[in-house]
Amino acid sequence: MEFFKTDPQKIEVVYQGCDDSFKTPASAEKKTALRLKFQLPDKYILNVGTIETRKNLLTLIRALKHVNESYKLVVIGKRTAYADLVQQEIDRLDLNSRVIFLQNVPFDELPVIYQMAGVFVYPSVYEGFGIPVIEALCSGVPVVAASGSCLEEAGGPGSIYAAPSDHLGFAKAINDVLGSPELIAQMKTSGMSYVQRFDHELLSRKMMNIYTDVKKQYA
Repeated sequence: MEFFKTDPQKIEVVYQGCDDSFKTPASAEKKTALRLKFQLPDKYILNVGTIETRKNLLTLIRALKHVNESYKLVVIGKRTAYADLVQQEIDRLDLNSRVIFLQNVPFDELPVIYQMAGVFVYPSVYEGFGIPVIEALCSGVPVVAASGSCLEEAGGPGSIYAAPSDHLGFAKAINDVLGSPELIAQMKTSGMSYVQRFDHELLSRKMMNIYTDVKKQYA
């Protein structure tokens, strides 16, 4: 509407979903095997996405300094030149023992790593939609994400948001979640309810309805 001056009456929104594997709880045996394979800590915060400027991992690194020290941060994603800045910040804050980088994780193992996380944190400044947020919700994991782009629409009212540059705001949100079993349970229930709007069957019907309506208009 802003850039192309499109009539809002001509716009229909159909969301994206995520792979169904994120909706299937992993067995205890699978979790144990992957925890050993990737040397995952018992308690961790998860971040998934290419390590690039717009994903804003620096804010999460700065927040980690103020987060419960019993939790480590697991970052899954391809490295770019921005990763050098991230590493410099990790060194400056003396956080090397608390940050674990994983690359080339097989897709079928990714949902299990989500499911074992204490909280999923996504401080991205700009996204097309933010599918990792949906993957986390489907995995039954509380979400803390950045405000100001589309992530509030992906994460729904049950997730918690902070300004992308506010590392103390992120730290508070993360600590609030990790320190409250009641809040965790509430966010899991709310997130699972909200994420039903991204069900593949529902989205498919919406797409077909658009094609059907257009066909009727131009028949």
